[in-house]
Amino acid sequence: MTSKEQKRPADIFEDALNYLWNGLGLEGKGWKRLKKGDFKKKMKNGLTYQIWFDRSHYNYIDYEIGHGNVEVGFTCIIKQADDYLYSFKIEPTTGGSFFRMLTEDLRLDNGLLDTFLPLVKANYLDFIDRFEADPVEALQPVCAPFTEAEDYSWFIYVRERMVERYGTAEQMDEYRRQVELRGTPECKAKTHTGKLLFYQSHAKDVDHAWASSRTKEELDHVVEPFVQAKRQKGQWTQEDEASYQLFQQETDPKKRTFRAWYLIVNPWGQPKELAQKEKDFGLKLFANGPKERDK
Repeated sequence: MTSKEQKRPADIFEDALNYLWNGLGLEGKGWKRLKKGDFKKKMKNGLTYQIWFDRSHYNYIDYEIGHGNVEVGFTCIIKQADDYLYSFKIEPTTGGSFFRMLTEDLRLDNGLLDTFLPLVKANYLDFIDRFEADPVEALQPVCAPFTEAEDYSWFIYVRERMVERYGTAEQMDEYRRQVELRGTPECKAKTHTGKLLFYQSHAKDVDHAWASSRTKEELDHVVEPFVQAKRQKGQWTQEDEASYQLFQQETDPKKRTFRAWYLIVNPWGQPKELAQKEKDFGLKLFANGPKERDK
């Protein structure tokens, strides 16, 4: 890369904003670009649509050593005054709230941005169009405190005030029913382990071949002593039981291995031999981690 092509993290950030602005087709539709980078549209009815961006304080590019990291996060929101009513957020595969924007050759990762465009259009911009045409109909599929993708790669959050102001009494009842449902041990276990599956399915330090080759009998042999120990000490919760049932029902070998890890990780207060088993299992599951650090 020549010196003319070298860019600062701020340049990459601006390039990313330009790419998203053009890719989402916001020009000429009442949207404005704020100085700090956000995309914003204010409506006469008091609603504000906004895609706000944040960037890591640790962004850098060092062309001499050929390494850099530019991380950017964003959230799509609908608000009224200071009340956040609706938000859409894509989940980074690495966890946290930032996406890594650079390719290996220190250029903007347009391919990554291309994966954002259809998701933002479908779950945010199209929702706005439907909401402006018919709020009740638009709210029907999202009458819940949160809605997640099947693979947990994105989330929609809806506040109660949104349904209260723009929905029907029946939708309000459904929303409150969903609030109670999402608070059950079964739902908590499904959400927590679902996020775990999402992160570990994309994790570079995971030995995916090893995880995929574990048999159910082998994993049962690993998990059962932890289950029995927790039960004997009165540490077994309803959420633990729900997670255990998900483990038993899982048919995908790799996901079953991830669920086993969720059940045995952090064996606080358990016998030393269980702590050692957890450590040994973790070293095999995350076998690629030390190799990457040794490079």
